[in-house]
Amino acid sequence: MPSFAPKIRVEVYVPIRYEPAYQETLTWLIEEFTELRGGCTVNENVGGYYFSQDNEVIDDRVSIVYSDFPMNWEKLADRSEALDYCATLQGFLLENLWEEEILIAAYAVSHTKQ
Repeated sequence: MPSFAPKIRVEVYVPIRYEPAYQETLTWLIEEFTELRGGCTVNENVGGYYFSQDNEVIDDRVSIVYSDFPMNWEKLADRSEALDYCATLQGFLLENLWEEEILIAAYAVSHTKQ
């Protein structure tokens, strides 16, 4: 019978723009997740829609970068550490990109172990 290893998945939705800061930020995020968390997956040019602060529907293209951290969502200390990391990361991205908001999601996942 397989067992499961708990993880915390962190997903970052990076808007696709032509300014160099966006590509540099995407590259940095990929390196950050790969070097610090052991790897990541990137889904590029994904369609997204959101309601702007000006009450307009915005059609946007994003790259979704995600990594499964070796942490357990059920452990308060792990969950707090992951959410603090997400908040810090979001602040960094908002300071360096020209966006109203940057979506970052964190949630529990499990990997099958043999």
